[in-house]
Amino acid sequence: SLKLQNMHFAINFLNSIISISRKMSKIQPSSSGAPAPLTMERMETKDELIVAQSTSQCCRFLCFQPSINWVVNESDNFIPGTNPHDLPHSAWIHEESTFCMRTWSGCMPGCRETKYVQHAGSVPPAILDENKNCFSCQTGLVPEGLSEADRAKDVVATHEKGQTCGACCCVPPYLETKDASGKVIGRTEFICDWCIFVPKFDVIDTDGNRKYRIRPDTCIAGCCVMPRCDGRDSKGKCCKVPFIVRDPDTFEPVPSPAKEGKAQVTPLWAGWANECCMQKNAYHTAFPDNASAQEKLILMGSTILLDVVFLEQDDGGGGGGGGQ
Repeated sequence: SLKLQNMHFAINFLNSIISISRKMSKIQPSSSGAPAPLTMERMETKDELIVAQSTSQCCRFLCFQPSINWVVNESDNFIPGTNPHDLPHSAWIHEESTFCMRTWSGCMPGCRETKYVQHAGSVPPAILDENKNCFSCQTGLVPEGLSEADRAKDVVATHEKGQTCGACCCVPPYLETKDASGKVIGRTEFICDWCIFVPKFDVIDTDGNRKYRIRPDTCIAGCCVMPRCDGRDSKGKCCKVPFIVRDPDTFEPVPSPAKEGKAQVTPLWAGWANECCMQKNAYHTAFPDNASAQEKLILMGSTILLDVVFLEQDDGGGGGGGGQ
């Protein structure tokens, strides 16, 4: 009987160690205290991410429009008014777009031909220091100081699009996601239908099959976006409309292991300085239950496309696909 009790104690102790190990594997801090690089293997373990612009949009217009770069945080530890750039980063994304395309992106950001390169690891100084000069004319594809070594370092995926129209039906915008080898793993497409006041996107897998539909909740027989006001407990999402990830056929929300219970892309309140002065957008992306690492990468591309088409220049309306 005593041996049996000891055996049960040993089994329970071992199960506790395994449970703690699994939880810690989702964090895996490095020796410096920062999260480990967000590689494909670690993407598999992530239930949610915060994707935030690192590039300030203050005083950016015409030839002063730079590349829009991003940083990635691993958890929904966002508190209203928190600066997402103060959180530890485990990945970053830089944009490569020509001077001509960026010059006109102030009025029609959804139209430009562009490429977003997603990296695992810490953010290089050229991206961290990119906002020191308000009026800087970037003539190259990338910010000044971003070396060729940085551009090619620890690439996880790319998100690319050709020249299109903005949020309209002529040549709808899209973002094609490729893995580090250049193989297409899926794409996100803007959808144009009779409900023109409701933004929506389809997520398509590598075989060309529709995997998800992304759109907000609606009202008035599906003709308008349903407003949202969640109050103090909304974790930076009060009055921010969530774009719900849905089944492509039934349009029912897809479950997520994240706190919200539904897979979604939600704009975040990033604090007065980021919202009003620097105009840097941030998003909480909650992934569907049992989504693969590739599907999560495609949804990160969906997050960026949503911003480019509707919110990148949405400072009181925007235009040409730049504002809702």
